[in-house]
Amino acid sequence: MKLKVSFPSIPVCVIAAKIFFILLIFPHFVSAEKKIQRLGSLELLAPKDIKVTIFAKNVSRARHMAFDDQGVLFLSQAREGKVVALPDFDKNGKADKIIPIIIGHRAPHGLAFAKIKDSYYLYIAEETKVIRLKRISKPFTYGAAETIIDDIPIGGHYTRTIKIKNNKLYLSVGSSCNVCIEKNPLRAAISRFNLDGSGGEIFAKGLRNSVGIEFSPYSGELWGVNNGRDMLGDHHPEEELNIIQEGRHYGWPYCYESKVFDKDFGVNFDCSKTEVPAYTFTAHMAPLGLAFYQRGTLPKRYNHSVFIAFHGSWNRSVPAGYKVVRLKLNSMGKILSHEDFIS
Repeated sequence: MKLKVSFPSIPVCVIAAKIFFILLIFPHFVSAEKKIQRLGSLELLAPKDIKVTIFAKNVSRARHMAFDDQGVLFLSQAREGKVVALPDFDKNGKADKIIPIIIGHRAPHGLAFAKIKDSYYLYIAEETKVIRLKRISKPFTYGAAETIIDDIPIGGHYTRTIKIKNNKLYLSVGSSCNVCIEKNPLRAAISRFNLDGSGGEIFAKGLRNSVGIEFSPYSGELWGVNNGRDMLGDHHPEEELNIIQEGRHYGWPYCYESKVFDKDFGVNFDCSKTEVPAYTFTAHMAPLGLAFYQRGTLPKRYNHSVFIAFHGSWNRSVPAGYKVVRLKLNSMGKILSHEDFIS
């Protein structure tokens, strides 16, 4: 089930454009500012001025979303091996149909679009490669898949996320393990390529599994949420939001949190050479997606926000996560605080 977030009598909100979340409901105290909203058997705790509705059904194992230049939502179903389009032609806040774009592929996940001269392309990051499809005609006729990046290593974290900015493609590949020294430099790193797949280089490393990455509309910097290592107990390491800069190291597998040396790993490393997270969250909540929101159809109080979707923990004695969190920003895009948005 795919969810759309809006508020009463207002068109579709852009928040749902770039985040996907799996929610598990636990008992909550309902404050005066929030209310329980029911979608069939699903109960969500959301702000009173936000209405949550179903945008599309029967899109199992949904993972990543992106809008094309026509405002049509594309969705990857990694475990199903599919990418589909979900057009809402009549603008009623519900997908009119499910249109397959590719089927039978190996864990398609990351999606991005780019216009190159007079051509328009859909880029798809699969487990072992990045492909692109040229649009032949609007709205949904695409040509054959062209492999532009090949031989991405398999095993471990299988999702691959891509973003495009300034005619460069950024590829995030997670680690093959919980804690280890990777043999392939693409692992636990973000790489950068030309749009034809040439000129590959490592942009940043030490990122165990940054599934959610997005460029800030304020600074142009790449922000990313990272899933830390397991088996350090309930409270460590905290999940991270990093502002990812070229040539920097973000700690894994040697260090975590604010330059804490990982003694379990037992390899000498100077943690002072690693970057401190821009923000941290409760350990093991598994952040998977983030979306910037400057202003638009939401109530004014949500202007200047980042919304982060958490999958939820699997290895804490007290489960945590299963929600969307809002980071409050100032008008310059700096983080002020955070609050639960939908849980």
